[in-house]
Amino acid sequence: MTKSTYFYVKRAFHMTWKKYLNQTFSHYYLFKSRLLTHVIFWLVYYLSFALIWASKHGLFASFYLEFILLPLRISATYLVLYWLMPGYLLFGKVLKFLIYWSILLIIFGILQRLVIFAFYEELLLKTGGELFDLRAIFRSGLLINTTIMLAMTIKWYGLYHSLMSRQTKQIKKIEINADRRTHLIDPREILHIEGLGNYIKIHLQNQQALTTYSTIKNILNQLPKQFLRCHRSHVINTLHIESFNNDNIYLGNSIIPRGKDVKDADLKG
Repeated sequence: MTKSTYFYVKRAFHMTWKKYLNQTFSHYYLFKSRLLTHVIFWLVYYLSFALIWASKHGLFASFYLEFILLPLRISATYLVLYWLMPGYLLFGKVLKFLIYWSILLIIFGILQRLVIFAFYEELLLKTGGELFDLRAIFRSGLLINTTIMLAMTIKWYGLYHSLMSRQTKQIKKIEINADRRTHLIDPREILHIEGLGNYIKIHLQNQQALTTYSTIKNILNQLPKQFLRCHRSHVINTLHIESFNNDNIYLGNSIIPRGKDVKDADLKG
């Protein structure tokens, strides 16, 4: 993952939970209906897993078992997607997320075991098995976790692509007139800009340098916020900073002087 991609993905983890809910799947709903999309997902899930387990339990028993367990799995999945993820994971509270996730799996694993015992084993199969079977509880929690992971994968896919598409639309190429040509430059490809009186020299990632008639002030007005004027005659793209000290900033093979008023926090983005 490039630094520029990391910069935009990192911003996703600092969104509020309301923005997260509103933006993740706004362009991915079937027939533009959120409710219908969720209904179809759970219907496909139910039919798929009922058919998968049919060879073991029989067709009727498999469909019946998946049906009585579906409410628990839906509840556990939505608690993770709409409470744990936006409340903890998206804000970097990974440890709390994992703790609550583990507790949730234990609780729902026990609940699923109770449902299986009361409404499947005793009512349908009449096996006379033990209610609190630790292996059965662990297996129940594992199956619930599989459902959650499936839904989380789809959710993350939608979140990632929504963010990337939105950021791509926001990034506009700038026009640079140099060498009797008009160059369309993606700002993310700019390493740093050097002021040369009435001209500026734009240094790109591909080691190309474009000299054009302009000023530092004018070019800054066309650039996004990650560009910082670190010296009277220098502008840097903070996404490409590799290291710095009190006197200089290092970007690849370039060493840029650092002004005394430039703070460390500005360089860290």
